[in-house]
Parts: sequence; structure tokens; C-alpha cells
Amino acid sequence: MRRPVLSVFLTCAIGCALVSGLGYAGDMAPYKIGICVSLTGPAASIGEPERNGALVRINDINAAGGINGRKLEAVVDDEQGAPDKAVIGTKRLIDVEKVVALAGYEYSGAAMAAIVPAEAGSTPMVVGCVTEKTWMPTKKWTFSVVPRQKDAYNIILDSFLQQGAKKIACIYVDAAMGQMAREALSYVADQRGIKLAVEEKYSLGTSDISPQITHIKSAGADAIFIGGYVPDAAMVVKTARALGFTGIIGGDQAVLGPEFIKLVGKDGEGFITTTPKALVAGELDESDPQKKVATDLYEKYTKEHGVFALGGVHGWDTVNLISEALKKTDPKLDPAKPEDVEKIRVQVRDNLENLGSVIGQNGIFNITPDNHNGLGQKSHVALVLKDGSWKKY
Repeated sequence: MRRPVLSVFLTCAIGCALVSGLGYAGDMAPYKIGICVSLTGPAASIGEPERNGALVRINDINAAGGINGRKLEAVVDDEQGAPDKAVIGTKRLIDVEKVVALAGYEYSGAAMAAIVPAEAGSTPMVVGCVTEKTWMPTKKWTFSVVPRQKDAYNIILDSFLQQGAKKIACIYVDAAMGQMAREALSYVADQRGIKLAVEEKYSLGTSDISPQITHIKSAGADAIFIGGYVPDAAMVVKTARALGFTGIIGGDQAVLGPEFIKLVGKDGEGFITTTPKALVAGELDESDPQKKVATDLYEKYTKEHGVFALGGVHGWDTVNLISEALKKTDPKLDPAKPEDVEKIRVQVRDNLENLGSVIGQNGIFNITPDNHNGLGQKSHVALVLKDGSWKKY
């Protein structure tokens, strides 16, 4: 698809799916930003929107004249939802492409693996995955734009309890994302004195989830929490309903997007999750400081891609924070010179810790040297699937 200012073309380099080239004014070299996401594999339904959101922000910045007189250039790598490919891609972006910063990493397993080369390569990395392990404990070069998973799960538990749930089951994909979801839910439940009725897991790519659902039903659960990707989470919902489970079903916000709604159909009615504000931008109060950026992203994203998806929020935020940090770098440093790229990376990292209050899609960021996320507990909004669309709960 052709985009204004930005053209995207295919490359065959190590696991790299797309590289975005920009037109530049004069001889000013661009600031390259590496965007490492899943464009294929189990997390592609999240990774592609994350890339799209990042490109929306890059296009806007370039249309406004760029930063320090330079355009931004996105170098997009497909890590395929595989930690080893994320490591290879990240090294390539750092050592070969000479990016000034890294963004994306919607898949938790890939993000955790990529931390190693990012830290070793002294390159700031701003991730858009749910696990707080990317930024807790604090790493020198790694930052996150996603609100704390535990805060989101508290909201989901509140919704379950408000609807009368007494026995809550957890079912999760046996991969990094699902394991971290189970761990976070167990922690939150334990803090609230709630004992999960049963925990079940399933293999990534499985086609039959009925034994786990049968066990959940026999345990007397009246609510199910799902920690999974879009296709398998939809399978859990449809299987549960087909086997006669009539209780409440909800889960991690990784399901947000049009594909989940299509896959679950009427069986998804009443599904509970959480969302950043962009998905409900039209329902925000005019006084909400996030309304302008949330509405702007929603309108631009849906105009280009048809239906809004969660990853767009994270992609926009990762690039926005990097761009804010780039504005404060020494404009005389030339990203075409390897020695200057290293200096720019250091300045971006240091600036990220000292940006002050930044209004984003996921919330209002206040990153500090001791907190490389900087989002408060009120960043999530409860959401319910009703009449075929997501609505504020």
C-alpha cells in the first residue's frame, strides 16, 4: 500500500520483512528507527497493527517537517513471534542499519529476548508488549509504553465479581505471553484473597481445547479468564459455549481488534477485557487530556486500515516517546556517521528519563530513572464486547 511521504518495500535480509524509505530534503540523513514486530506467526494480529500505529506517528512527524530538520525513517523487521529471530533482527537493526532507537516488540517472548542485544548494543528500546518484566526491574536501555498488566487484571476481576462470579478459572497458552498472564492474574487474585478455582494451559497451535474446558466446568467455575492470542482465545470462547459453559468470559487485551470479533461471532457477546483510551476515543469527555491524541490516531488509523486494533496504540506511543527524546538531542550530530549514531543513542536514552509529562495513547507518561514506564493505575478502561463491537463497560 502506498502511503503519503512513506513508501514500504520488501527486503529479503535476515528475517526482515519490510523497510520504509523516506524522501529527504537536501543532504540531511534521516533518523532511522528500528521497528521490530511480528508480521507473520502467532502474534501477527498484534504486530501488524503495532507497525501501522508506528507509521501513523512517523508520517505525521515527517509531514510536519521532521525533527531537527531531519525526516524519520522506519526500518521494519519481522520477528515472526520467535525470540531467536527477534535477537537476530535486533542485532541487524543496531549493527547494520545503525538505527538510533528500537520500537515495537509486541510479543512478550520476543521482547524479553531482544533486551539482551539492545542492552549490549547500548541502544534505547521502547517496547509495546504487556509484560512488565521488560522494565521491572529497571534496565538501562529498555523502556515500555504498556500499562501494568496487574492493573488491567484488577479491573477484569472487578468486572467478574460485579457480575456475581464466585469461582474463577484461568486458561492460558503455554508460551511466554500466556505464562506471564497466568502469573499476573495469580498474583492479583492472591493479593485480593481470591483462590482461582482451576488453572489450565494449552499448546500454541492446538486445535482441540475441549479437555481443558471440560475440566473447568467440572470444577464448578462460573468465570473464565483467558491469557492467549486472538485465534486461540477465540477458540477457547467458542469451545466453552459449545460445551455449555454459560458463565462470564474475559481476558487479556491482546484479543482487541477486528479479527477476534469475527472469529467468536455471537459467542463473544459479553466478553470482558481492558483497553487504552484510543479504542473508545469518541466516548471520552472533552476535558480528558488524552482525547485529542486518541481521537486523532483513531481517525487516521481507521481511515487507512478500516478497523482499529490495539497494537496501533502501542506502536504510536513507542515512536512518540522516541521522537520526543530526539527533539532534545544535539541537532549537529549526524546519524549518517556511526560515531554520531552512538552519541544520539545515549542522548535519546538520557532524554527519555527526563521528558517530564508526555500525553500518549496509553496514558500520561512520567518516565524517571527508576521507572521506565511511567504510567499510573488509571490508564486502563474496562471494555465489553456487545452487539458485535467493543464498548466501555
